Amino acid sequence: MAKQYAKLYPRDSFIGVTGSVGKTTCVQACKEILSQKFKTLTTKPNLDPILNIPNTILSLNPSIKKIVLEMGIEYKGEMDFYLSLVRPEIAIVTKIYYAHTQFLGGLDEIIAEKGKLVEQLPADGVAIINWDDLNSRKLVTNCKAQVVYFGKDAKNCLVWAGNIRIENFRTKFELNLGVERVEINYHLLGEHQIYPALAAAALGVVYDIPLTKIKKGLESLKPQEHRLQVVAGPNGSIILDDTYNSSPAALDGALDVVLQIPSRRKILVLGEMRELGEFSENLHREIAKKIYKEKFDFVFLGQGDALFLADELKDLGFWQERMEANLTNSQIVVRLLKKLEKGDICLIKGSRALRLDEVVKRIAKKD
Repeated sequence: MAKQYAKLYPRDSFIGVTGSVGKTTCVQACKEILSQKFKTLTTKPNLDPILNIPNTILSLNPSIKKIVLEMGIEYKGEMDFYLSLVRPEIAIVTKIYYAHTQFLGGLDEIIAEKGKLVEQLPADGVAIINWDDLNSRKLVTNCKAQVVYFGKDAKNCLVWAGNIRIENFRTKFELNLGVERVEINYHLLGEHQIYPALAAAALGVVYDIPLTKIKKGLESLKPQEHRLQVVAGPNGSIILDDTYNSSPAALDGALDVVLQIPSRRKILVLGEMRELGEFSENLHREIAKKIYKEKFDFVFLGQGDALFLADELKDLGFWQERMEANLTNSQIVVRLLKKLEKGDICLIKGSRALRLDEVVKRIAKKD
């Protein structure tokens, strides 16, 4: 039904978004920007695309002019399924890396699967690609469509970001288009969060939406629940609730955010990163090296593969009195209620199945 229904709408109505990270944020940013000019429909956040995309198509009505679809994949052949329903005329690629993809094989298989979205674009279509991500740039090899880039490179990107910083729990940056420039006061925290915004801004430019309206759209975007949300913690502390999920790139970006925010002490609560397959141990150990290098004040670790973090930190010589591992969620709650004080900032992050959001709920300051 969805396949037949999609045929009632022009191909240029559809925009497909893929990548390994930032897809959901990008889709929501696209909606905020496109809505400045068109009535826009998108897939719903955090739902399985196998059902989400058909349900979105079946929700269309004649007043809707643009449809933005999140095309996330875990299994080989999923992109073929999406493209059997609808063939977007514009494709956006946020960033590609190896994570949560043990079902796809290696990185080359991941690039090939996601690349199908770009390869099917017609000559009058547009591929919007992350210039700063070498894996994403590989997708343009067999692309027949126009290619536009976003990133931090003024020479090669249609839109680019500059003067990036965090102030008052906001990410501020300059959005550039040719000689035009606007300052963005972005609610989402972290430099890694800017890339979905830049992708959406490039889409806005493709549709001739003025930079001032792109700014309005981006600044209206709010953080999604449990994605680096700022929460008041006990005793005047600040919690960064990033418990929706975890992956090496997302965790690395979250650690950078903590490092950029002035605080009395920087405290980490980390659960394991799941679905990393045979790479899990090495990827956890690489994160541990960054924690050691940046000298975070206290580290509380969960169970499972989070023990690789603990083992690596111990081998590196991290202060044993400032780290505890193999903790249950209830034990983490007890530790934080005792430890957190005014001026502290605490990042809480782990894979979704660990339910670390319950830790946040139990320690958050009640209104």
